[in-house]
Amino acid sequence: MDGFLNWWDSVELWLSGLPFIAQTLVVMPVVLALALGTAVLLDLLLGSSIRILHRIRHTPEDAERGET
Repeated sequence: MDGFLNWWDSVELWLSGLPFIAQTLVVMPVVLALALGTAVLLDLLLGSSIRILHRIRHTPEDAERGET
């Protein structure tokens, strides 16, 4: 754990020493990738939960009426 924390401290020190534009160019791809990953994961979870709720609420009367 100490090795990781030392590495993180050195990265943080290197990043904080960069000019603002360079910091932005380094940080934005990481932040955007994390945001995209989070959005995809939440979309999958929400879609799955909606499908499960539709299955749970599906009754035989719905099938007779032709509803899905």
